[in-house]
Amino acid sequence: MKTLLTAILTFAVLGSAWAQKPTVLTNAQLKALLSKGVTVKVTGADRANTAARTSTAVYQQDGTARLNEGSNTNTVIGSWKIDGNKFCTKYTSLGSGCFNLQKTGEKSYRLIPLDGLLEGTWEVVK
Repeated sequence: MKTLLTAILTFAVLGSAWAQKPTVLTNAQLKALLSKGVTVKVTGADRANTAARTSTAVYQQDGTARLNEGSNTNTVIGSWKIDGNKFCTKYTSLGSGCFNLQKTGEKSYRLIPLDGLLEGTWEVVK
């Protein structure tokens, strides 16, 4: 009986931990990360059933965003902003979207989409 009770309690604790939403960066943490500008390697797919691609994004202090898409020499210009605990981008040719960021390592983050976009990752380059 004691073993069964221990198993049930363990499952209840682990189950509630798995069900919790991931901890995302707060407004203050987003501002600290982006306030001086940042360059990141972005990995993710832009549509369902497509292969993940890697791009480099530069988010400047003035709210300007530059995205260099993979090996393509095409640079897409747009803007970024912080809206509450959300990081939002807007590109004329790609559209707009907002994400929560979850820190996953010293310089890595998970992009959690809020607008029907697909999940991706960031690796801070500088």
